[in-house]
Amino acid sequence: MFVAGVFLVINISDILISIFFRYFLKDSLVWTEEVARFTLIYSVMFGSVVAISYGDHVNITIILEHLPVMIRKVIITLRHLLIIGIIGYMTYLGIKYVDNAWRFRTLALGIPKAIPLMSIPIGMGLFLVQYILVEIIGVNHYSKDKKKLELQK
Repeated sequence: MFVAGVFLVINISDILISIFFRYFLKDSLVWTEEVARFTLIYSVMFGSVVAISYGDHVNITIILEHLPVMIRKVIITLRHLLIIGIIGYMTYLGIKYVDNAWRFRTLALGIPKAIPLMSIPIGMGLFLVQYILVEIIGVNHYSKDKKKLELQK
């Protein structure tokens, strides 16, 4: 949560600096748009990892609640496998994408494009680990209570 907050503070500061330069000093800083975009993406990626710890991601369970326990367990298992597969694949694609981006540079900052794009494999990799810890292993109290509710209904 701290890392996501740091990127969000940098993002807001960057936007305020951009506004100040544009409207008060009548001069535009070219690099502020890139910094704002990249820090927002990193903030969202790290924030999604935190959100899963607190159960803040959208979860539609209305149909699941009315199914017999055995069918519910099968659907929950399939859901976990599907989510792990998708997140794992996105992590893999993100690594490949970053690997190909080292030779390109961003327009305003002139840094390798791989640096801002690393948010994808880092964020997805952390999300995968956190999903397994919270939703499958049940590391925190939220997931233990949720699992009890899913299986008892």
